[in-house]
Amino acid sequence: MTTPTSITRRTACGAAASLLLAPAARAQPVKLRVSTIPILDTAPLQVGIAKGFFAAEGLEIDTTPTTGGAAGLPALAAGQVQITFSNIISIVLGAKQGLGFEVITAGSGTGDKLPDLAGLVAKKGHAFKTGKDLEGKRIAVNTRNNIIWLYARAWVQATGGNPDAVTYLEVPFPQMIDAVKGDRVDAAFVVEPFMTGGISSDAVSLVAWPYYTVQKRIPVGQYAATKTYIAQNPQVIEKWVRAYNKSADWCNQNVGSEEFLKIVSAYTRMPPEVIKGLNVPVYEKTVDLGAVDQVVELMRKHKLIEGPFDSKALFSKSAVK
Repeated sequence: MTTPTSITRRTACGAAASLLLAPAARAQPVKLRVSTIPILDTAPLQVGIAKGFFAAEGLEIDTTPTTGGAAGLPALAAGQVQITFSNIISIVLGAKQGLGFEVITAGSGTGDKLPDLAGLVAKKGHAFKTGKDLEGKRIAVNTRNNIIWLYARAWVQATGGNPDAVTYLEVPFPQMIDAVKGDRVDAAFVVEPFMTGGISSDAVSLVAWPYYTVQKRIPVGQYAATKTYIAQNPQVIEKWVRAYNKSADWCNQNVGSEEFLKIVSAYTRMPPEVIKGLNVPVYEKTVDLGAVDQVVELMRKHKLIEGPFDSKALFSKSAVK
């Protein structure tokens, strides 16, 4: 027999349980606006979104594609995005200008053997072999004063040419192969997946490997936030780091799998069969500061930076070895 007292007790217990569950039920994911580039380097970000690694940490990722990392940093400085994938050159330049950038996770890097994740290509049948051959010619780079631009110049110089005698035209990565085919440029320093796609279509052929020629194991791209946002949202950053690193591990373990190919195809809009033959970057979780110092010295050589620069101060503890 149910008594008024037992009903009251069950009601009270149910109400208490509801109160305990209510905060979790009402919890909303933290929305992070992330500036990214639709290239193979950013596969871990897209994998983390597709497989729910970020969602499991209570993060909702809203991506904003750009033509290059240099283009995403102004949005980061203005607070329009909370995290930006960019190249090490542009991040260093922004930090040097006092914009308060800090790297929170590594992104992609080159290895110490070929093939590389980016290459210099030209129309099939070209006669280019060295930087000297490209004096007076036009090389497509995605943006000026970034890592592609710098290593294109460094390669020209390292192979006997005058980098100031070459014209560097800004062309988004997805349009570079067509720019070469249409004679709008003489060569292009293009990244995956567009490099292999162009070569496999017989539209272009390889001229050289600028990254590999100039420096082995380059820390090419990283994810940065502002020091202000990091200080105000330490738990959000910790969640981002956990989710991203899980994604990087998954990518390194599943490169070439059907699921990996499907995810990369979705955001690059390239067929899985083309992606399967791509040169995949090293998906890093931490950055070698010694390699960063080499990059900074190259920036000095090409007059991108002057005066002292503390590389260590640019990186969160979570992003360094």
